[in-house]
Amino acid sequence: MVAQVNAAEELATAPMGAFHRRFALLMGLIMFFDGYDLFNAAYVIPLVRRSWQPSPSLIGVMLSAGIVGLAIGSVLQGVLADRYGRRRVLVAALWLLMATNLLLAVVVRGPVAFAAFRLVLGLALGMVTPLVLTYLNEWTPARCANTYVTWVFQLGLSLGGICAGLAGVFLTADHGWQALYYTGALSVVVAIAATLWLPESLPYLALKGRHDRVRHLLSALRPDRAALYREAPLVQPRVAVKASAWVLLAPLYRRNTLVHWAVGFLSLFCVHGLTGWLPTIVVARGAAMSSAFAYGTLIMVASIFGGMAAGWLADRWRSRVKTMAGGYLMAVLAMAGLGVVTGGPATVVLVAAAGFFIFGAQAVLNNYQAMCYRTEVRGTGLGVAVGLNRVGGILGPSVIGLIGTLSAEPLYVFLVLASAALLAGLISLLGGTEITAAGQESEAQGFRQADADASMACLDPSI
Repeated sequence: MVAQVNAAEELATAPMGAFHRRFALLMGLIMFFDGYDLFNAAYVIPLVRRSWQPSPSLIGVMLSAGIVGLAIGSVLQGVLADRYGRRRVLVAALWLLMATNLLLAVVVRGPVAFAAFRLVLGLALGMVTPLVLTYLNEWTPARCANTYVTWVFQLGLSLGGICAGLAGVFLTADHGWQALYYTGALSVVVAIAATLWLPESLPYLALKGRHDRVRHLLSALRPDRAALYREAPLVQPRVAVKASAWVLLAPLYRRNTLVHWAVGFLSLFCVHGLTGWLPTIVVARGAAMSSAFAYGTLIMVASIFGGMAAGWLADRWRSRVKTMAGGYLMAVLAMAGLGVVTGGPATVVLVAAAGFFIFGAQAVLNNYQAMCYRTEVRGTGLGVAVGLNRVGGILGPSVIGLIGTLSAEPLYVFLVLASAALLAGLISLLGGTEITAAGQESEAQGFRQADADASMACLDPSI
């Protein structure tokens, strides 16, 4: 008798191969344009400020409008992706991303229109980010989950942010700020590639009983076992719960859900408050516009190494919680130092350190959030988490803008950011519970267990 094949086990134990490399390239390119569009508003603001003369509060609205869209898109994609599939929603979001970039370049001529179109752009980005995280976590072998996910995600995101800064330096002087969005419209190449090649999530297909497609994708993933996949019966995953936002607060998920909601809120408050306002603060301190772009680019370069280092440490230490907490607490020191130091090499070091630690912690948090949930609720869980976290991102630029209205002294800005990072670190350290590699594989084992609670017990060692 031929043994049954469990798709989730095959994914968790698969060796890294050509499929993973192609998949990483596509996901990395998607995150490249995600990062480019996410961070380029910070480089547009100093340029349009001279011609539109918006108040600091209105600048905060212009920066936050895109993040409002991010929050809406994050929650919306979760509902759609768990119901209709990851592929359809991600491909649609990529086409919307390209179209909105083009409209921003062609149509917008004032701050209100800018905020409106950034809202739509954020809606598309809000769908892209959690879907990429869901995809990566559902296709990654268990033994290297943190390294693979954080490297692909953070490398793509950060390189996109870096290119936004480079485009600001080399294109806007001759072609205006619109050049940033014409460049963003080049994401049409990635939208075409995703339309032609992006596979559907294999765990999602297994849940829906689409066994022929599951066999095909397993054969592409592990060609050495293709003959087995053609003949062996497939284990039909058992849906333990119906996808619903209320499930996220059930006893099984509640503690980790509340922790990563709170930590994510504070983390994105810091990320968007820092990246959105640092170029403007640098110019206000008397630096040239080119210096503003350089510091913004420095943060993104540092974030690459921060994300890669954090993912490697999380796998090596087998602890996402300690890695996250350490990153946030080190970011406290860097941002507090930026409030005191006003220039010179020390500022360069502190800006790099802030990007390294805050983005490193955020990269591990992204993976931690996705790992908290089973397949049938992962899209919803990650979407709601990212959506609520984006509220912190919305408030970051807005609160910093309000502080700038009340006082021109940057010290208060960095003290607020340092306080948020400190709170994120303490909540991570005191409230988070580890989700181990064994916990990741428990989903596969749980398909053959009669007791749904037992199948998920290893999510929390205290259960």
